[in-house]
Amino acid sequence: MRVRLLELCARIDGHSEQHAMLRQLSGEIEDWRTLLTQAELEGVTPLLAKHLVESESSYPVWVKRSLHVVVERHHQLAEIRTQVLLKVLGLFEQEGIRCLVLKGAALAYTVYPGPSSRPMRDIDLLLSRDEVDRAQSLLKANGFRQQQAVIPKDHFHLPPLYYQIENTSVCVDLHRGLYPESPPYYPEVDFDLLYHGRQQFNIENEKAFTFSDEEILHYLYQHGLRAPLTYESFKLINVADIVGFVETRGGDIDWEWIRINYPLLCTALPLLHHLTPWDKGKVPPWMIPVNNLTPVPYQGWPHKRMKEFKAEGTQLLEILRRTFLPSIWWMKIYYGAVSTLQLLLCLLWKHPRHVYWWVRMYRSLA
Repeated sequence: MRVRLLELCARIDGHSEQHAMLRQLSGEIEDWRTLLTQAELEGVTPLLAKHLVESESSYPVWVKRSLHVVVERHHQLAEIRTQVLLKVLGLFEQEGIRCLVLKGAALAYTVYPGPSSRPMRDIDLLLSRDEVDRAQSLLKANGFRQQQAVIPKDHFHLPPLYYQIENTSVCVDLHRGLYPESPPYYPEVDFDLLYHGRQQFNIENEKAFTFSDEEILHYLYQHGLRAPLTYESFKLINVADIVGFVETRGGDIDWEWIRINYPLLCTALPLLHHLTPWDKGKVPPWMIPVNNLTPVPYQGWPHKRMKEFKAEGTQLLEILRRTFLPSIWWMKIYYGAVSTLQLLLCLLWKHPRHVYWWVRMYRSLA
């Protein structure tokens, strides 16, 4: 019940159907403390606060006060992150270094009501491979400290940098690519092509750049819903990013171009309706699915390590079931399986081969 209420809040703007569902579910919640903790873990506390108010849902007064305190803290953190982002972009502009703002750092100023509505752990920026090392050195020379982390030279981003303001440390990740070189294997990234198709947005009257709408949506899908099995399961804030972007910018997106170039994305988008229902007045008709599926993310190995299973007391048969029999909803989103034959192919070949790749990798590291 708690998760379902948070799923409904994984969006920027509400609508009448979602509001009615929230009013019903909020009246059934008993453990609000656990729900608030989970909302923070999922990155949707500001959205939870917004939707509870707008839907006129019933909830305890102390919950309202707690949400106000947490949201205010997010507002303070957002102001500090904005200062750091402007400092970085200013330094890059002075040195003629091209950069594209990624993920939450761009969405916070383009589709969300304000940067405090979109919590984030770090600021992600994409640079060309020819300029990323110079950019890292420039920031280190201007007060950013580099974390002593072991990151392979061919990894898609450099070691994180940190900048301190008012006892708050802000992390900046400089990317030379977008995706790791591991299953499910991602498309090649051409920085020059992405930069050529860039669009401008403003951060406190200062210009910044990000991808075109079509490339933003594709990257949000790949990063948020199709990460390698060793990464953490997608968070609801990733769903909110996609849903909010589509409902806000859908009228400007070239859906035919998406269908031709990124068909997996067209398979995945209707499935998000099972998490938080699309606003039918803001999306194309094909995005509203006919059938209902229970949205269950991947819960097997190696997403969850064996020591975690042991700590939970999970039996071997259950581990195997979670690993080799993932939900239909997840296989459709992750592998793009549409027909019954494609689902069988995923179960019998594509997914086992994927898991086997991780087995081989772990054995090589042992």
